[in-house]
Formats: sequence, C-alpha cells, structure tokens
Amino acid sequence: MNIATMPISHAAVMQALLGGASSHTGTYDHSAADKPTNGGKVEIRKTAKTVPIGPTIEFWRQHLDGERSLGVSPVRDDGTCIWGAIDHDDRQADLAAIFDAVERERLPLCVCRSKSGGAHLFLFMAAPVPAADIQRALRGALRRLDLPDDTEIFPKQVVAGCPQDKATTSTSWLNMPYFGGDETDRYCVKKSGMIMTTSEFIAWADKNAITASQLSNLFTAGPSTAAHATVQTSDFEPWFAIALERLENAENHKADDTLMGVARDVGRWASEIPVDIDNAEHRARQAWHRRDKSDADFDAQWLRNITAGMRLGQPPKSIKNGDAPRLTRLSEVPVTQVEWLWPGRFAIGKLSLLAGHPGLGKSQLTMLLAATVSKGGEWPFGEGFAQQGRTLVLSAEDDVSDTLKPRYLAAGGDAEMVDVLDAVKTRTGERGFDLSTDVDMLDRTLGQRDDYRLVIIDPISAYLGGKIDSNRNSDVRGVLAPVQKLAERHRVAVVCVSHLIKAGGREAIGSVTGSGAFVAAARLACIVTKEMVEVEGEDGKVEKAETGRRLLTVAKNNIGPDGADQSLAFRVVSQDIGNGIFAPAIEWDEQLSISADAAIGFREQSKLGRRPSAVDDAKAFLRRTLKGGRMLSAELDAAATNEGISTGTLKNAKKATGVISEKEAGSGGRWWCFLPGRQEELPV
Repeated sequence: MNIATMPISHAAVMQALLGGASSHTGTYDHSAADKPTNGGKVEIRKTAKTVPIGPTIEFWRQHLDGERSLGVSPVRDDGTCIWGAIDHDDRQADLAAIFDAVERERLPLCVCRSKSGGAHLFLFMAAPVPAADIQRALRGALRRLDLPDDTEIFPKQVVAGCPQDKATTSTSWLNMPYFGGDETDRYCVKKSGMIMTTSEFIAWADKNAITASQLSNLFTAGPSTAAHATVQTSDFEPWFAIALERLENAENHKADDTLMGVARDVGRWASEIPVDIDNAEHRARQAWHRRDKSDADFDAQWLRNITAGMRLGQPPKSIKNGDAPRLTRLSEVPVTQVEWLWPGRFAIGKLSLLAGHPGLGKSQLTMLLAATVSKGGEWPFGEGFAQQGRTLVLSAEDDVSDTLKPRYLAAGGDAEMVDVLDAVKTRTGERGFDLSTDVDMLDRTLGQRDDYRLVIIDPISAYLGGKIDSNRNSDVRGVLAPVQKLAERHRVAVVCVSHLIKAGGREAIGSVTGSGAFVAAARLACIVTKEMVEVEGEDGKVEKAETGRRLLTVAKNNIGPDGADQSLAFRVVSQDIGNGIFAPAIEWDEQLSISADAAIGFREQSKLGRRPSAVDDAKAFLRRTLKGGRMLSAELDAAATNEGISTGTLKNAKKATGVISEKEAGSGGRWWCFLPGRQEELPV
C-alpha cells in the first residue's frame, strides 16, 4: 500500500488498512455499555450485534467521529486477510512494557489499547494471505512474547462467514481502534507508551506491512520458538493420504465421526505448519463423494471441526526436537471446584483407581459406571446424578460380545454410548494398544468428539507396553502422567482397574499390585473386597466368615473427604437381558461405616486381641511419621532408633507397610522413604 495513492480522508484509509468481511460488521451501543468495576472488562454483550453490511467508509466515518463503534471481521470473502490481531485481555496491561517486548523480539506488531484497557496487537500485510497463515504466525508471536496460549487471535476462522452463520460470526469481529479519532481511549502507542495520533497510526501500518515470506518467518524464526517446532511441513502429506484412505473406507455408520476426526486433525496440523486448507477440503470432499455422501453432510462437519482442531493444536504426528520448562504463576490460575462424575468417588479430569482381587465384581462396577453415564442416571443412596456422555473402554481381559456388552446391558446402559478400543490397525494388520507409545492416538480419539465423559482402562497393567516395568516408579509415572493430562484436557474421568497383592497385612493403599506410583498417580482409589464378619465357632474360637456381599470402599481421596462413611455394600446378581441370556449385575444393598483398611483385614490380629508385637509398633511409627510425606532415609532411621526400634524390626515393618525407598537422580543422590500415595513432594 502507498499512502500517497490513498484518498485523503482517514475513514477511507482506515477502511483500506483494516478491510475484512464484506457481508457483515459488528457494533454496540457505546453509551449503554456496562462500565468496568475493579479493573474489570467493559461489558458490551447486552447491546452488541452483527449487522449484515460490510465496513463502509460511512461506518468508518461514524466510528472515527465517536458516533457508532465499529467491529470488523478480518477474513475477506476469498478466505484471505490483510491484517490480524492478538487480543490480550488483561485490563491492567502495561502497554509500554508490551511495546518494549515487541521491539525486543523485532515483531511487526502495533500495540493498541483496547476498549477495556487491555492490548490489541495488530499485524498488517502488504498483500492478502490465507487466514490460516495469519493464525499460525500470531500463535508463534504469542510464544515469543510469553503470552498465554489461550489468548484470543483474530482471525478466528479460516473462511469468511455470513451474518446468519452464528458459529463463524457471533464473536469473530474485533472492535476497531481510534473510536472518536484523536480523542480516543483506543489509541496505539510508541516508545515509552506515548500515544500515536490517527495519522501516525496510519503511517506506521503502511511502513510496517510485511510480505508473505516475512509472515512465515514470524513464527519459525528466533530462538524463543525453536522448541515449539514439533512437526515438519513434509510430514503432512503422508499423513493426509492415510487419513483420506481412512475416510473413504470407513464403515457407513462411522463415516460422520471419521470425517469429524480428519477435519480436526487437519486443523491441528494447520495450527503449526502451512497447510493449503482449500486443497485439503477439495481432496477430502472428493473422498466423501466417492462414498456417495452429500455436500450438505460434508459442510456440516468440515469447517467447524477445522476450527476446533486449530484451537486444540498438537498435530497427530509430533517430532520432539527441544524441551523447555513451562511456568505458571499461581496468581494467574483461577480457582475452580472439583467436577464430579460420581461425587466422592470418581472425578472429571482426574485419574482414579479401582482395585480388588479377581472375581469380586470390578468389571461389573465399571460397566455400571458406563451405563449410568450413558443416560445421566442417578448414583445409589442419593449420591447425585452422573454427567451424561459417552464412555471409551479399553479392556484386555474380557470378551466384548459375551462379557462386556451383556454386563453393560444388564446395568441398563445405552449401547450407542460406548466405544471399545480393542486394537490398533496397521498397514500389515493389527496390534495391541500401548499407552507408552500410543497416548497421542488416545488424545486424537478423545478429541474427535465432545461428549466423552468416562475412560475405562481394564486392567491398567495390560496397556503399559513391553518395555515398562510395572514395579518401577519412574516407568509407571512416565506412562500415567500423560494420561492424567489427557483427562484434564478432554474433561473425562479416567478409571484404571488393577488387582491387589495376594499377601495380606498391608494397608489398603499399599495393597495395590505393582509400583506405588499407581496409587500415587490416582487422585482417588477405591477398593473392592469381600465382606467378612467375625463369628464364634463351636469350639468357642472367633474366626472370619464371608457374608456373600462385596464392599466398595475409598482408600484414598486427595480431592474430597474419605473415610468409613463412604463405604457401600452390594451383591452380584444374575440379570436376564433377553433371548435366554443372563449376565451378572450390581445390586446395591446398604451404606456401611467401615474403612478400606478394615475391609481388607489390615491389622486383623490386633483387632482379635493379640498384643501388638515390636513389628506392629514399628509399623504404627512408620504410618505416623510418613503420613505427611516423604522423609530422608537417614532421618527416618535416626527417628526409629530414638523410638527404640531396631534396624531389623524397622526393615520388616517397612516391608509389611509397603514403604517405598527411592534415590534422587544423579551422583551422590540421597535416599528417601514414603508411603504409597503420600509422597506429595513427588507428584505425578
């Protein structure tokens, strides 16, 4: 653009600089806008509206004269943009500091004050470029400026919308600067936060407009973004060819879901590398037509899922070439409540554990969980209602047709609301799913739908992969940590099923098979046991007898109350599901006051009247001393000596209590001791 060739009026120049969608603009009643309180945001929602007229010169004149505020959507009718913007919604933004950061990173961004006191960082192009290219570049700028990843970016979509398309236009326009001209509070700044006049802003935009190649460098150049380059442009085409093949050959009832997944993944790729969205759409549409499917069905899925994928980021194929720490200041983290799937037992966004000996009803319980979630049903004994949604099941021990599905139907579930991930398809056949290598695949599966609420992994040990030692804390933590992140990102409850060790005499949280990291990773751990009662035999001796009931107890709850008052008794009964087929089902009996430790018979001999031994005293010492977290082994040994506990007795007590010893990394690392689930200084 050359200012000398432009019309004289500021309105005409601003229309050319900040052109966008010709079909609509945004506006609001400036006089009726809610004023901010305590540094809050100027609220315009009550009067904001999208007008089915493009940003005319007259609209710009009214805007610059302070008569009518103007909002513009940057995506032009052909899907290109000549400007973009970062909307840093911090009402106490230091514009001078942001200007300095932009200068330091040598970014061609103009820093403007928003209507609420935040910052709009404008980018101007010398010629139109695809909207997706601007989005990628501005995401790269976010990283270089250390702004939050969820900061809003304009354009918000990659194709032009229309006034009737609320999905693409309702929040796609940005309030323009210089409302009121030089008397504005929406001004742009220069060095030291000094205010630019309208004329200075126009001159800056003309001088600093960049080319398409310069735009590409905006997000690929510079040391601060090198660590974020996770994929190469050359990786996209092989992946897309396989994705199109998958779309064309998907089973008929899975066609829509497959298209949704492909579109989202294309959007994920486009969030990090240049992708020809139009070409990808054309090829995907051709594959869709080869299925004899309609354009209307394609259009219903494609655009909105492209946009959703770009928001999610993280392309399906990642090449790790750099690591960098991510720091979050506590003052910037909002306080939120725990979101429960089953209040007090299983939570949304968390990893939970369900453990018990074989044959006690664990899989029946998981199918009851899935069935209740499928219909948003009520939990027993007035414990609330489930969030309705889908369940993803990974089951390595039970056959789907003769075990899982009958048990699910016996629990009253809707079979349309459960997906079973039973294998991974490869070019040469199939293989088992492996959490240590396939977590990205699980991420994509959950990302293809918005209604998953529950993931069941039964048993967790079957999905660790052949190279993972389930008794090694570091191995287990390395697998479970990404799963916990997926639970948070996709807002699902992940329930991992496990077994208990055969030998008794341990606390409930120390009785789970494998490394103590399983219990440590879980925010909640429930234990399934047989109900045992004391009876007096004919010889007068007290012994234990089964009642035929099962107990569901809470052994660990890091995000809510735990204790004996949360225990439930149930029976496994036979349920007729039709066609002469019977399946086991859960029948709730009553609420009980019994702890998880008591339910598994921990310290059983002491309860029968035997005098505590030296090992019993040492176990009590360990539970008391390590209750608050880990402790240096040397300090623990010294404290035990002061209690009169011998080295041999302490060693036996550690084994019986399940105390874990672990050495710090590096030469000269110290040894630490902790109880399973209590090593708060070693988070997963």
